[in-house]
Amino acid sequence: MASAEKQAKMKEQFDKLDSNGDGTLDQPELAVLLRKGNPNFTDAEVSALYNACDSNHDGRVTLEEFMNYIYKQDKKGGRHDRLHAAGGVVDDGTEGAGWGGCEHTFTEFAGKDMDGKEFMKFCKDSGLLGHGFSKTDVDLCFAKVVPKGKRRMDFNCFKDACRVIAQKRGSSTGEVMAKVAAANGPVLSGTKTEYSKFYDDKSTYTGAATNNDHLGGDPNHGQGRHEAQQAAAEAALHSGAAEADWGPTEATFRAFAGEDGIDGREFLKMCDDIGLLNKKFAKTDVDLVFAGVARKAKKIQFAEFKDCVRKIAQKRGEAIPETQAKISACSGPTLHGTKTDAVRFYDDKSTYTGAASEVFAREGGHGPDKHAAQVAAAAAATAASEDEHPWEPVLQAYFRFAGDDGIDGREFAKLCNDCGLYDSKFSKNDVDIVFVKAAGKGVRKLDDQSFCAAVRGIAVKKGCPTSQIQSKVANSSGPVMHATKAEYSKFHDDKSTYTGTKAED
Repeated sequence: MASAEKQAKMKEQFDKLDSNGDGTLDQPELAVLLRKGNPNFTDAEVSALYNACDSNHDGRVTLEEFMNYIYKQDKKGGRHDRLHAAGGVVDDGTEGAGWGGCEHTFTEFAGKDMDGKEFMKFCKDSGLLGHGFSKTDVDLCFAKVVPKGKRRMDFNCFKDACRVIAQKRGSSTGEVMAKVAAANGPVLSGTKTEYSKFYDDKSTYTGAATNNDHLGGDPNHGQGRHEAQQAAAEAALHSGAAEADWGPTEATFRAFAGEDGIDGREFLKMCDDIGLLNKKFAKTDVDLVFAGVARKAKKIQFAEFKDCVRKIAQKRGEAIPETQAKISACSGPTLHGTKTDAVRFYDDKSTYTGAASEVFAREGGHGPDKHAAQVAAAAAATAASEDEHPWEPVLQAYFRFAGDDGIDGREFAKLCNDCGLYDSKFSKNDVDIVFVKAAGKGVRKLDDQSFCAAVRGIAVKKGCPTSQIQSKVANSSGPVMHATKAEYSKFHDDKSTYTGTKAED
């Protein structure tokens, strides 16, 4: 129900139109009220609305009947009835019974119902835009006819929309219906492809494409085109332009190719070594020139090479004799060897020994006797000397460490440790070196003689007399045993906790 304020205003207007003051309106009086809101109301529309308002059909419309019709019909989905009353979207007498064609078009666009976007496309494709009905009006029309809270219009709402469109365009509903019925459905607009010369320009077709009816080519256009292009290229190569003597050019060709011809890779190296490559004749052009002359062959001979020279001259934009002169000036391939990295054991001749020193030694080399001299010097350093003490006490200590089967590297290291021989000049790293030198190649244990040599080697490392090392070894009473100390255990070490027979013991 309308508010009291609206009802009061409506009653005020109603009383003004009630010219005879009987509290009712006849059809002419109601027409005055309706045409204040919409001057386009026709007599037929006024009559239809008057009959709808006259609920008791007594030929008179009371204020209560009019108010009930406008506001109480909302409970029955009365949005359309309100539109009928206030906006005039009713049958203007031109509709007839011709909604069948419109319904077919509606189904083509929407199926059962359509949203705002589909309604916009319908209006555009059906040619309804214009003549006072703009794109903005499309959205307003859709919102006007669709029930509140809904987002899609069914066919009944669609009929109201056609009536609203007719009002906006200033035409009859029948004219709009005719436009809608004449529409064939949605207009599908595919993306137009960009222009492509090789497809759209039929004059470029060759071979089978010229005889394809679906492509629309000229079957007579491509005949002999490729042959004509080849003939033109051949004519350009053998145009009779001045050429120098080909003898020097052939000599350079033979230097690169030999007697079996030149392949693509060798042709590229030749052009590079001669200095023919530049901005106009790049490496890509080398392959094109070779392929154009070789014609699927893997190698070319001098006859084909002459055509290559002519093409190179064309590419470089110079006379053929100039290109010939550049080629003739080259004596052959440029060899680029890979420089090896420096290796001390090869490049430093002073390290050569044995046969290598005799074969490869140069000035500054040590000669074939260096290794022997080094061995002799080492033997002299560890030989017996006058400052040595008697060896018996030393050997007694040796046997305490070694037993009867000699002393190995690990036992020798322990001897040096237990005898206190390690210092800054003789470290644990030096033990293995001294051991190997004294034992000899492939021997794993020192006997008494090689042990004496090892003692002398230690003295050499430490830079002291042999007798000093002898004294340290002779003073040793044998290997020092280092047992692992057991952790404290209360139940074993604390005797006050013993009980029974253990306490008696």
